[in-house]
Amino acid sequence: MSSGARLWRRFPADLFRFTTTDLRDLHVALMAVFDESAVVSPALRVDDVRRGLQAAGWDEPVDDERLDHALRSLVGWGLLEVTQDHGARYATPEEFERRNLQWSLTPHGQAAIGGVQHAADELRRAVSLQPAVLDAIADGLGDLHRLMSSDPPGPAAQVNTTLSAVESHLESLVSSVRQFNTHLQRLLREDATEDEVFLDVKRRTITYLEDYIAGVERPARRVAVAIGRAQAEVGVSALHDRALLGANLAPLAGGDPAPAWLEERARRWDALVAWFAPARGEPRIALLVGVGRQAILQLLRVLERRFESRRRSSSIAQDFRTLARWFAGAVTDDEAHELFDAAFGMWPARHAHLVLDDEEARAPATSWLEAPPVPVAPALRTSTSLVNRGQAKPVPDAAAVRARRQREQAEALADHQSVRAALATGGAVNLARFGRLAPEAFAELLVLLSDALSAVPAADGSRRAMSADGGVEIVLTEPRPGAAPARLATATGVLTAPDFAVTVTLLGAWAGERERQVARA
Repeated sequence: MSSGARLWRRFPADLFRFTTTDLRDLHVALMAVFDESAVVSPALRVDDVRRGLQAAGWDEPVDDERLDHALRSLVGWGLLEVTQDHGARYATPEEFERRNLQWSLTPHGQAAIGGVQHAADELRRAVSLQPAVLDAIADGLGDLHRLMSSDPPGPAAQVNTTLSAVESHLESLVSSVRQFNTHLQRLLREDATEDEVFLDVKRRTITYLEDYIAGVERPARRVAVAIGRAQAEVGVSALHDRALLGANLAPLAGGDPAPAWLEERARRWDALVAWFAPARGEPRIALLVGVGRQAILQLLRVLERRFESRRRSSSIAQDFRTLARWFAGAVTDDEAHELFDAAFGMWPARHAHLVLDDEEARAPATSWLEAPPVPVAPALRTSTSLVNRGQAKPVPDAAAVRARRQREQAEALADHQSVRAALATGGAVNLARFGRLAPEAFAELLVLLSDALSAVPAADGSRRAMSADGGVEIVLTEPRPGAAPARLATATGVLTAPDFAVTVTLLGAWAGERERQVARA
């Protein structure tokens, strides 16, 4: 995710200078030593620094002058700060000169070594796209809604950690997409490998993209619904204020860190909304799916061009370029017409089966160029045949068929709405409460139960799923220990299953059918 506009104006000039000098290896090793020891020993004396270098695997000799020069450089760039150690005891003036100073990382130093480590991690990171990240985001948003909607609200610390997990999953998604797009562009340009390797990689990449596109649409709808519910029922400001209490921010000498923390949370929430549920325009996740589909087409075109270049001595595009040069070199229109006839075969048809009325009037060896013309019936030019097929049948009017199909579709949709409305619970009920169900309702309930049991359990153990069209949401909660199993009678038999607590909720336009059924009842 972007860290803000005009980042270049706030970026320190010397932040990564320690990686560009002749002593960059020693500088990076020293910064890594301070970062590693900052957990238990934020400030190090010179002897501690040497021991840290040795523990980190530094095997080159470093004299005092070289080490002092490297430490002074890091202090000069604002990455380390040096102070006197007033708590130590010194036996001799030489020992005081050697050991009275201690160094520790500055905030800029922490950012610098963190950036280097992040760069190293990115270079080692494998390219991947994981639809499961979207399920994790949706589950996290569902947990936030449950924590904030309870009375009283859930622990502030748990709200903060859950919100941090959602932000981390989104950052992982964005980073993976950015890295995969770079990998994909490099793959589209790569054509120097052997044919077998090239084709295998391209085909596996196409399959990979198809599987990702098929698996990303449903969880993306879950995330969009969860975002809308959090904004409408909880409120983003209330959520961030509750998370701020659980963040337990340490005080700063320069002022209150809370405003900056809340501003960062708001920026990350806006990024989440832009990815899944923007107020206007397409969500970025939909654009990502479009990019994936376009990439599949580009890969197929690359494969086709590769095959074509192997089958032909020159490509079709090259043939047309050559033909265009020949047309440009034609001196007269007659030469251009002859070239056109030879290239495209657009010469007049030869009706060799037609003969003169008096066949003996022409010698058999007479050339077509010298033979008299033969009349051609107009019907042969318009219908390519002299056979009289009779009057053409009139085209039937499809309005009646179209109306019948529209009526059947409307009736099927209304029946489906009624089935779903009958399954809506209005709250958590036991599975056994459904009793005897009609075959259509039972089949719909089985589909919803299957989706819910396939979902990843949330923090409270519940499983949440949504129908493929986003119209129905189901939440399953594990039955009480020792509870009797539920038995649902159907026309084809009896289903025995754990007596889950089931919540079936109609969403969007489907919710209106439930209200209409209640009103009719």
